[in-house]
Amino acid sequence: MSPQVRVTVTSVLANYLGGKKDFVLKAETIKDVIEELAKNYGPEIKRRLLDDEGRLRRYVNIYVNDQVLSHSQLDLKLEEGDEVLILPAVSGGSK
Repeated sequence: MSPQVRVTVTSVLANYLGGKKDFVLKAETIKDVIEELAKNYGPEIKRRLLDDEGRLRRYVNIYVNDQVLSHSQLDLKLEEGDEVLILPAVSGGSK
């Protein structure tokens, strides 16, 4: 049975998730978290997070329990109660 994890996204990503920022999902890996979000809210969230080859986009950071993951850790095994934060980089602004 997959562990239950808490997932938090930023407002930018919430636009693709029905406005929701916080989720409780059953997922074995980070890749499973992304698949569950896409299954429940549509494929656009997956396109925002992963490239055409299924790798995490370079401007997306994922944290598990306050530890930043490398872009090669999509298969990281999650444990019951883990907290996942998905945070796309934000740039821009004015001078």
